[in-house]
Amino acid sequence: MAIGALLAPVGVVLAPREGAIVLVLASSSAQAVEAVSRADGVILAPIGRFGLLARSQSPGFSTRLYQSGAALVLAGLGGGCSGQARDPLISARRSP
Repeated sequence: MAIGALLAPVGVVLAPREGAIVLVLASSSAQAVEAVSRADGVILAPIGRFGLLARSQSPGFSTRLYQSGAALVLAGLGGGCSGQARDPLISARRSP
């Protein structure tokens, strides 16, 4: 019970909001693509081997993602206004 109390605030922060960008994780990127497609979402960017960033303006997107095979759906942190995740292998450029 103590662990649940400690993790509850994390769940509130990472829970996706309606219309927001979400991080969709599945057993493979192909499964994540399939889940987004079935849930009437739009893929914004791939994230590693098991996930991607997606968005839908339709209410209940997160629920539909789980019903379509997503293993985990979180708020898409770091997607920025464009919804494009910055590639971690590309260093940020600084102005001289």
